[in-house]
Amino acid sequence: MGQLCKSIFCQPVCGNVHVGDPPHKIRTCNVSGSQRNKEHTWERGVVDHVFPVVESFHLYDRLGRAVSHNERLQVDRIPAIVELCIQAGVEIPEYPTRRRDVPVYRVAGRIIDFEKKFPKNDLSKGDINSFGFWEKAKRSDKYQKSLDLPYNDLKGFAEQGMEAFENMRSGIERLMQKYAVQTCGYCSEVQVGPKGHRVRQCQAFKHQMRDGQHAWQEATIDDLFPPVYVWHVSDKHNPLLIDALKRYYGMLPALVELFARAGAGIGENYRGVMREDVVVPTLDEEKLVV
Repeated sequence: MGQLCKSIFCQPVCGNVHVGDPPHKIRTCNVSGSQRNKEHTWERGVVDHVFPVVESFHLYDRLGRAVSHNERLQVDRIPAIVELCIQAGVEIPEYPTRRRDVPVYRVAGRIIDFEKKFPKNDLSKGDINSFGFWEKAKRSDKYQKSLDLPYNDLKGFAEQGMEAFENMRSGIERLMQKYAVQTCGYCSEVQVGPKGHRVRQCQAFKHQMRDGQHAWQEATIDDLFPPVYVWHVSDKHNPLLIDALKRYYGMLPALVELFARAGAGIGENYRGVMREDVVVPTLDEEKLVV
């Protein structure tokens, strides 16, 4: 993965990302602190720039009460995708969760739980706290899974990465059909579970009128797994993208573009945004294009 990351560039002022060397010359930096000509000032990027991690509070009991504002520093925040998998049944020792053996009923907006405080199959009982999981020991070696990745074959690594990317997106969509995920209608905060938390940390438009409270609504996969689109470089022999021809260039999710540059095949789902049916003219031909 380190060899692939060498071709990632980011713009610290506006957050724009480009995959490929040299970076593009398209003047789209139009935020406070940018240059007058709107050109980007690039620096080397990392994996987080092409695969941003969205965090969510980990819930021991997904049907329990919401995380309050005073508990915001006590409850762990973990990647929202991991939290979704935990609530769907994945067992991670350092992040325990309550599994119910009997149905839970909702009557007049209240949840009626006929089970005891702890599940019948939970033998630890008093040793479990609803927060502070970071104080527990790290996962033992028996839970560590090694991946057989073709590190010497960059194209093979990219093909496996592309397959994993597609499987992850389809898996997230299937899980979100059964397990609810909430997002704020004003900011990018996400909470996995049937309801949002009560932490007053929203800094979006007119947050003073809401006392920092989030406006929760049903999330989509782009909230949980936000895509980062970058300009697609179709011609590897002429990778420099210039501002005068930007309307002829296509775009791709940054991870897809990263794997494509390493030789992985691109699925049909991205053919429309790649604009492969458009022939990019040269600078002297651009004025002749109708």
